[in-house]
Amino acid sequence: ILKSAGADQAKIFIASIDSPEINAELVDKIKAEFPNLTVMVRARNRSDAYDLIDAGMQNIYRESLETSVRLGVDVLIKLGFRKYTATRAGLNFVKYDEAALPVLAAHRHDQEAYIFNTREQIAMQEELLAKDNEENPAINDHAWDAEQTRPRFGTRDPE
Repeated sequence: ILKSAGADQAKIFIASIDSPEINAELVDKIKAEFPNLTVMVRARNRSDAYDLIDAGMQNIYRESLETSVRLGVDVLIKLGFRKYTATRAGLNFVKYDEAALPVLAAHRHDQEAYIFNTREQIAMQEELLAKDNEENPAINDHAWDAEQTRPRFGTRDPE
């Protein structure tokens, strides 16, 4: 079926089936039959992502990560952080969290090591995010927030 659908000529295959088991089977079959095909796969959660890492996958997209981070960014904005600052913090969080994923996947079957490494990764992420915030002063943050500058400069009169 995959060959008749053109998988042998495709450059990228997106595996996004709801069932993690069926999705993993599909990924295994594609990797075996079409080794040159880039596979991008959706994982429902961190545990599914660990399974995909164990299977040798690299292009893994966790279903709830972006939504959770977007929620966090919006909360920061509602709390008074500038949009650029909040968005940058969200992007950095994703970068650090994705770097931690394979580290934690390697320890997930040893609960003590997993807990230790999880705590270590959280502490490192907190430190990196705090450092990012200190090293990147909000010089350019105003560019994203026209509503913040209107009270200082007023609005342009259309006349």
